[in-house]
Amino acid sequence: MKKDQANDWRDATALQRFQMIAPLLDEDLDPSKKVSMRRSIAEQNELSDRTLKRYLLRYEIGGFDGLRPSERTGNLSMLPDNYQELLNEAIQLKREVPVRSVNQIIFILESEGRVAPGVLKRSTLQDHLYKAGFSRKQMKKYAEGRKSTTKRFCKPHRMMLVQADIKYGPYLPIGKEGRKIRTYLCSIIDDHSRFLLESMFYDNQEAEIVETTLRNAVLKFGRFDAVYVDNGRQFVSTQLIQSLSRLGIRVMRARPYSGQSKGYVKNYVM
Repeated sequence: MKKDQANDWRDATALQRFQMIAPLLDEDLDPSKKVSMRRSIAEQNELSDRTLKRYLLRYEIGGFDGLRPSERTGNLSMLPDNYQELLNEAIQLKREVPVRSVNQIIFILESEGRVAPGVLKRSTLQDHLYKAGFSRKQMKKYAEGRKSTTKRFCKPHRMMLVQADIKYGPYLPIGKEGRKIRTYLCSIIDDHSRFLLESMFYDNQEAEIVETTLRNAVLKFGRFDAVYVDNGRQFVSTQLIQSLSRLGIRVMRARPYSGQSKGYVKNYVM
C-alpha cells in the first residue's frame, strides 16, 4: 500500500471511530446511560465493549490522531501491555473521587492486584491523566466552575458547546440589475456565555455558508468541543462532518420539531 493510500485509510478509520464514540463524549451524560449507550453502539458496530472503551481512552489521550491505526512507538512501547486499561481504571478512580492523588490511585491499583508494585510510575501516570484532563488542578477548576455558574440551562464553561443556526434576513438589492433577493444570517453562539462568535449575511443558504462561518469562528476564538445544530441539509454535509471530526468537534443534532431548543440565534436577531 502506498504512503498516501495508507494515510487516507488511517484517516478514514479514525473518522469512523470518532463518529462511533462521539455520542459518548458528552460530559453531562449520566454514567449509567453512558454505559448502556456504549454497549448499544458496540453491538451495532459488531465490536466488543472493551474495544469501544479503548477507542474512548485513545481519544482522551491523543485526540483525533489517537484514533488513527498505527504501531506503538516511543515511550508507549516501554509501558505495560495493559497500560491503556490501567489508565482507564485510573481515570474512573479519579472521576469517583476527584481529590484522589496519583499516589493513592497507584496504591489502589496495586492493592487490587491490577498491577505489580513499582510498575506504575507516578510521573508517567500523572502526565497521562493531565493529557486526558484529569489532573488535580483541572478537576478542581471544573468543580469550581460548576458551583459558580448561575445559569441552569448551559454548559459550565466557555467553548464547551456552541450553537449554529441560519435565519432569514431582509431582502436587499444585490441581485442582477439591482434585483432584491433574500439574505440569510448564519451565526455561531457560545452556549455558556451567549457570546456571538461569528455572524455573517449571505445571499444563499447552502452548506458552504455554514462551513465558512464555523471556520471563521475557530480562527478567531479557537476550537470548541461540540456544535449543536438542527437537521437541515446545510448541517449534514459530508465535508462539514469530516472537517469538524478532524478537529475533534462533536456534532450534536436537535430532535425533529424541537425548535425551542434552538432559540439563541433567534433571540440575537430579535
